[in-house]
Amino acid sequence: MLENKCPKCNASLSFFYLKQECPKCKTNLLYYDLENRLEQDRIKAEKEVNAVNAFLYRLKLSSIGGLWQIIRLVLMFTPLLWMLLPVFTVKNQDNSVFKFTLHGLIISLIKGELSFDTVLSNKMYLLPTLTMAFVIIFSLAVIIASLFSCGKKALAKNTVFSIINTAVLSVMTYLCISNGLKAGTGLYIIFAEYIITFAMHCICNTKIKLRIEEN
Repeated sequence: MLENKCPKCNASLSFFYLKQECPKCKTNLLYYDLENRLEQDRIKAEKEVNAVNAFLYRLKLSSIGGLWQIIRLVLMFTPLLWMLLPVFTVKNQDNSVFKFTLHGLIISLIKGELSFDTVLSNKMYLLPTLTMAFVIIFSLAVIIASLFSCGKKALAKNTVFSIINTAVLSVMTYLCISNGLKAGTGLYIIFAEYIITFAMHCICNTKIKLRIEEN
């Protein structure tokens, strides 16, 4: 059974003990050492508030704490924009050409011009679809990681995410091209975007360190 104790004599009390006085030493359980307990609660609450404020400060500093951070944040969303351009193109058996763009793929699936069965069963459609999905997923992961880039190993963490992001896209691009697809303008811009974003990580890391040292 759960128990608590008298703050003065340390006598064991039932968790369901509701009387105001200790049955052993008759100490008022509610008011005993009240001032000290209130002070401890105040200190604890202050620490929690300071921790939240420190977290919000780091979040703001990493995301919109300066011009470079704002530019970096905007750039990390742009791979989604570049996928509105052709990422890959595939030539069908009837010599028609399907351009893989994010909005084009979604509209084709909604209208029934392209079935989910075709996407899942035909690697000429599955691979570029997976590639675009990975771009979205890993771009979001990089954005989230960058928001917490005020720590000592911030640049190392951002570098790891950038390497993984670029490596996955490179592997998927190789698989797509090996299976007869052609790279589109959007894909080249996304690769260039990844390089620029990594450079922005390095610049922002320096700027953030300077801001922290100033404070």
